[in-house]
Amino acid sequence: MSGMITKQEFNAIGAVEQSLLRVAQEHERALDAQLAKMDNLGEDDFEALRQKRKMDLQKQVRQEQDWRQLGHGRYAECTDTKDFFNAAKKSARMLVHFYRSVTPRCQIVDAHFERLAARHVECRFVKLDAEKNPYLVEKLGIIVLPTIVLIKDGKTDHAIHGFDEFGGTDNFTTEDMAYVLANYGMIKPEAVEDRSEEISATSVRAGFNSIKLNIRSSAYAQMDNDEDDFDNLDDV
Repeated sequence: MSGMITKQEFNAIGAVEQSLLRVAQEHERALDAQLAKMDNLGEDDFEALRQKRKMDLQKQVRQEQDWRQLGHGRYAECTDTKDFFNAAKKSARMLVHFYRSVTPRCQIVDAHFERLAARHVECRFVKLDAEKNPYLVEKLGIIVLPTIVLIKDGKTDHAIHGFDEFGGTDNFTTEDMAYVLANYGMIKPEAVEDRSEEISATSVRAGFNSIKLNIRSSAYAQMDNDEDDFDNLDDV
């Protein structure tokens, strides 16, 4: 008769129901265990938890204050090479935007950095005029603008040339940039949205999303690298 289920189908349904029941029972036991643990906590235990939470919050506030005193929380410009080195020594995480004022794509980076600097005080966001700092441009191998240099503990960790890593388009979002920077460990990932699929979908590898930079200085080129080794800022 149509509509009738077979014995095998009936047994399969029963097996699924039993499996779901076991899962529900396991979740219930886990919840009961958590509640029991809470019930066993005395007033001293709750007070200890409150004090620990208070100390953690105070530590976070002090850390944020220290960061802000170093210039974190805002997007600013390093005036010269010496200013750049001093900043790189003091901040454990620093993002440097090498720019040229007449380059439209550098203005795109500016807009995103303004937003991210306010949101992520754990990292310092700065900019540096590439044309006024040829020594750094040559030493860091910057050949296109914009270029974002990632600095960790006083050492260059990576450089993002152009917009390819953000999807290869000028229309990438601040969230796209945040996702990439978080993957490099420059900003905390907890509050960053996963944008991997969106970036992959919009990638345009055939496009040219940056301009070439041609700055050379024979005076700086003749300097001995050991006199100002960027990978060892303590020697600067």
